[in-house]
Amino acid sequence: MSVILRRERGDLLHRQLFLALREQIRRGAYREGDPIPTEDQLCQSFGVSRITVRRAVADLVEEGWLEKRLGRGTFVKQTAAKPQNRTGSTFTESLAKRSKQTKVTVLEVSKCSPPPLVAAAMGLAEDAQVMYASRLRSISGVPLLFVDSWVMPEYAGTIKNDTLERRSITEMLLSEGVRFRYVTEEISAVAAAPHVAASLHVEVGSPLLCVARLVSKDVGKTVMYLMAYMTSERSRVVFSHEEQDLDRMYEAKLIHDIDGYGPDQG
Repeated sequence: MSVILRRERGDLLHRQLFLALREQIRRGAYREGDPIPTEDQLCQSFGVSRITVRRAVADLVEEGWLEKRLGRGTFVKQTAAKPQNRTGSTFTESLAKRSKQTKVTVLEVSKCSPPPLVAAAMGLAEDAQVMYASRLRSISGVPLLFVDSWVMPEYAGTIKNDTLERRSITEMLLSEGVRFRYVTEEISAVAAAPHVAASLHVEVGSPLLCVARLVSKDVGKTVMYLMAYMTSERSRVVFSHEEQDLDRMYEAKLIHDIDGYGPDQG
């Protein structure tokens, strides 16, 4: 398959090639144990130099997707991208497991006015004061999740600053008897803002997944709004549904925002 990488993009060519090859491995174009094309073939297919190919392949080897075999070539590693066994768990069990798996660095805790977008989602005036917390979750020093949270002022006393590194805000609220009746989540692709990019060790403007969550105890009674940012290179979002819940999946909506796009703009 011939793919010409885009040189006007902000991403470096070797990074684009890395992502393209990794996606082909994930999709099964190259299966475990299969050899990948030679350097010459990759140069021709992607329109890049040998240096670019070698850098991309080296990164794939370093991250465990490929392995070099002396005198034979480069092969898809046998253990690459194997799906992990997953078992069902409750919401609170999932929170506890995530808290134990990741190390939390508290970046900021303060009272402030939320950004206009957040204020509108929470049903607040733009000059309203809420409790704000910014945290970074990582494993073995690798940053995975940058989380901004805004909590309604009446619940601020529930949040213990000295325990934010050990327990999530959601866990604290639940332990104090706050019940979540409605939770709305939205997943979108965004460009990394400078402060998020610095924490996740990516370039400013890099594509990120953003999970925005609005938590309410009743209609019109917001408890918290959070935005979690992650890079698809290190994290995935997985949904599991039990049989009895499948008939409710229609409640999820796919929304297209096309204002400002004419018929000739793709």
